[in-house]
Amino acid sequence: MTTRVQRLLVTLFFCASFLHAQTASNSFVLNVDYARFQYDQQSGYVEVYYGFYPRLVTLEQSGGVFRGGVLLQVRLLNATTGEVLKHERSLLPIAVADTSGNGTRSTFISQAGYQLPFGEYRLHVLATDSLQPSRQDSIDVPISVKPYGSEPALSDLELCSEIKSSDDKTNAFYKNSLEVVPNATLVFGVTSSPVVFHYLELYNLDPNRQYALKSQVIDGSRKVVKETSKPRKFGVRNAVDVGMVNVASVSSGKYHLVVSLLDEGGKVLHATNKTFYIYNPHIQPTQVSAAALKASELAGMTADELAAEFRKAQYVAADEDIRTFAKLTTEEARREFLSKFWAEVEKGKPGKNPVRRSDYLQRISIANQRYGNQTREGWTTDRGRVYILYGDPDEIERLPSQSNAKPHEIWHYYQIENGVEFVFVDRSGFSEYILVHSTKRGEIRDDEWKRLLQ
Repeated sequence: MTTRVQRLLVTLFFCASFLHAQTASNSFVLNVDYARFQYDQQSGYVEVYYGFYPRLVTLEQSGGVFRGGVLLQVRLLNATTGEVLKHERSLLPIAVADTSGNGTRSTFISQAGYQLPFGEYRLHVLATDSLQPSRQDSIDVPISVKPYGSEPALSDLELCSEIKSSDDKTNAFYKNSLEVVPNATLVFGVTSSPVVFHYLELYNLDPNRQYALKSQVIDGSRKVVKETSKPRKFGVRNAVDVGMVNVASVSSGKYHLVVSLLDEGGKVLHATNKTFYIYNPHIQPTQVSAAALKASELAGMTADELAAEFRKAQYVAADEDIRTFAKLTTEEARREFLSKFWAEVEKGKPGKNPVRRSDYLQRISIANQRYGNQTREGWTTDRGRVYILYGDPDEIERLPSQSNAKPHEIWHYYQIENGVEFVFVDRSGFSEYILVHSTKRGEIRDDEWKRLLQ
């Protein structure tokens, strides 16, 4: 339900320079988040939040103040027709009195709102460092705007660095008698925002009915690390809820905030959630098993997605692994198995070199790009398999079709077993290169392979 630049957040999150003033040589980072709310019977309201770290923006001293800015270009498109509904350009000025102080460590926040008919949209945002235009970052976000129906429902969560009462309707963050300051970076902790505030709207309530709102902070292994529950009788059909949780004592990591609306009997009527990050360098991480870390990486994947990943992992799986996985049908069982499987693979299974999951999946992606065609994914081909297992060869001999020989390739690996080779022949003539010979132990060997060129 929510979107953010996770690849950039994670880079910031685990980077040691996260805490220190930085220069223009560091990455220029655009952080984007959004939340959807009810508007009327035909449309919804989407708020988009932008966040920038001044220390990552080029600043120049002028009049005793360091100044810079971000050029923001926003395009909102109808995902079905491709029609551009909004095309906005704006300059967000940034001024900091002291680049070595807290001014550069805070976050510059901006937001915009759009009333949109129910439908599918795409939001494309391009941010440019105004003083160094070569430094840019962008994101393309799919947004689905749907009706809430007639049953009790919750809006998206808006995670904030501050929420307080206000009657200043001219404030950019004023909403329902509140000043709601979003945290578009979704990073919280003692170095930034130790309290996670949330803003939430509730719809289609029974004014006379008793409800309960339960908030949970859940870690990557699905363990609840914080939980609160409060009974509520709203007395109105549509209401607002503001909550907060102090995360100053929670270990660094990726978490989910889940807020659920329950009836009198404890039944969940509706729930909403958002992923966020905690960075608390003062808390030493506890020892976590390798399998638990893998479970965190696999969190959120469906049973089918887990099955698809294991199918691609067959090149590093034993026959017993394949037979065991085939018996598993539930999401939890598959996740538990795959977590332990990757932990063993990364440690190094008996007789096999260790392989990191991230490296293996990256090779799958590259194999699909290099060796795939209209009928087969690249990782399922012979060349794809060899590349995935052994990486790029040190040398490739590409021999085109000749009158007396079919096209073939010879891959040389000089660092494996004192030098090995793999021979692939396009036996069909349709660029289907089949492995016919290799000097690598455990691979097919046919010293008379040249006869297959005829």
